[in-house]
Amino acid sequence: MAGDELDIMKLDDTDRKILFLLQEEMRTNLSHEDIAEQIDVSSSTVGNRIRQLKEREVLQDYQPKINYEEAGIPHHILFVCTAPIAERTKFAKQATDIDGVVNTRELLTGQRNLHVEIVCLDAKSIEVVAKELDELGLEIEMSEMLREEYSQPFNHFGPILRDESDES
Repeated sequence: MAGDELDIMKLDDTDRKILFLLQEEMRTNLSHEDIAEQIDVSSSTVGNRIRQLKEREVLQDYQPKINYEEAGIPHHILFVCTAPIAERTKFAKQATDIDGVVNTRELLTGQRNLHVEIVCLDAKSIEVVAKELDELGLEIEMSEMLREEYSQPFNHFGPILRDESDES
């Protein structure tokens, strides 16, 4: 990449603060006004920056975290699959079209390089999803019942914001 292209892709402090707050508060209803107040910019600046981050594909999605068990969906399964590397992306996208699949993750490895997360009401539905993954051409290496998933914001987006709040 040329130097000019690298400069275009850099995030400034405002972008990093917005991304940090969106990650940190992704399970709340944080408004543009709330973000603006915390980072001392206008809500229109926040809206414009979020739009620009989406256009640049830095910010790709907002995903709620759902407790499927509490929602009455008792089976939360992770299938660890192997896909041919050249077709991994195609398989990941096709797998998301299967009823019950809620997430796919591509890994760079040659084996166990596609994780498919599913939620189902009963064991029969799990078998149906497994069969459909097999029919796509994925090799299911293993499956595991998921209990809980934890995440945190990327800490390099937040130090500026935390440093400023410490000064208050």
